[in-house]
Amino acid sequence: MAIGSIYKLLDKLEMMVLKGIPIPFTPFVIVNHEKIIDVLDKIRACIPSEIQEAHSIIKRSEDIQMEAQRRAENILIEAKEKAERILSESELLKAVHAEADRVRGEVISEAEALRKRSIEEAEAIRAKALAESAAIRDGSDRYAESILSNLDSNVSEMHSIIKNAQNHLSRTKIESMDYTNPQNITDDEEEQIPSYKTRR
Repeated sequence: MAIGSIYKLLDKLEMMVLKGIPIPFTPFVIVNHEKIIDVLDKIRACIPSEIQEAHSIIKRSEDIQMEAQRRAENILIEAKEKAERILSESELLKAVHAEADRVRGEVISEAEALRKRSIEEAEAIRAKALAESAAIRDGSDRYAESILSNLDSNVSEMHSIIKNAQNHLSRTKIESMDYTNPQNITDDEEEQIPSYKTRR
């Protein structure tokens, strides 16, 4: 899968957060954590494709090397045919050997230089692809950690709100029970009645 697909998944993850159900009077929203985890899994599944692309690039470099080898073989065949024609004349025998050696040396040097250049280019492309893949993986992990951290904070805040609401109901119940005789509540008991205010 292309890098663009990863960015689309990240955009989808962002939209899920932006479209979450807002919690009144708070900066928090409620989102479906299962859907977020599913998107994160898809993002991680996309990352290895970058490494596969690097392998494909290396394979193409091997094809280039094979083409260079075939070219070298063709040159050698042509040089051999030329040498055989020249060998028919005995007075040019030494010159033919010298020319053949020269051509062979040039072909070998050219093929070796092309092979080294192909390997260097393939390694550079592979290193770049791996670096980009690692950067995308690290970025998506950081983004996921941020989302999950916000979710954890939201859940903790909701738990605090629910707890304070329960305390408030308990206090209301006690006050309603002693409404006709408020003197039944001692100072110690009044201090034990929980406050509904959210502690931050």
